[in-house]
Amino acid sequence: MIPTGAYHWRRYRAEVGSAAKRKLGGQVAWYFGGFYDGQLDQIIWTGAWHPSALVAVELTGERDVGDLREGHFVQTVSGTRVRFNVSPDMQISSYWQYDTLSKSVGTNSKLRWTFRALGDLFVIYNHNVRDIQNRWQLDSNQLLVKLQYALRY
Repeated sequence: MIPTGAYHWRRYRAEVGSAAKRKLGGQVAWYFGGFYDGQLDQIIWTGAWHPSALVAVELTGERDVGDLREGHFVQTVSGTRVRFNVSPDMQISSYWQYDTLSKSVGTNSKLRWTFRALGDLFVIYNHNVRDIQNRWQLDSNQLLVKLQYALRY
């Protein structure tokens, strides 16, 4: 537990990456500096593969190492995103993420359909399970539907 109160700290960043338009690309960033009453180092990376204009695959990761007066912590989050451009008007994507601190797996799947120049339909499904060593205990399920339409006059 971090005590309540005012905290001020300064963070720095160094990063390197390649152009997102390339068939293979990626980016690595290192954030470092103060964090509450201690220090936090973060390494964030993304690798992407675009085998065609219709498919994209991304691998992501983040590792946080913190040293605070209250204790030391290490957390790693890794994920995978797959995106299919079925047509210029329809995209399907899915993101899977694993968190080592909470030992949870989360998924976010999305369908986006542009049915008119001014209208979009989104169908999103989120599914989260906790503690994969304990028979995939369900954490949450969520189905969202959003209709977006712009009226011009």
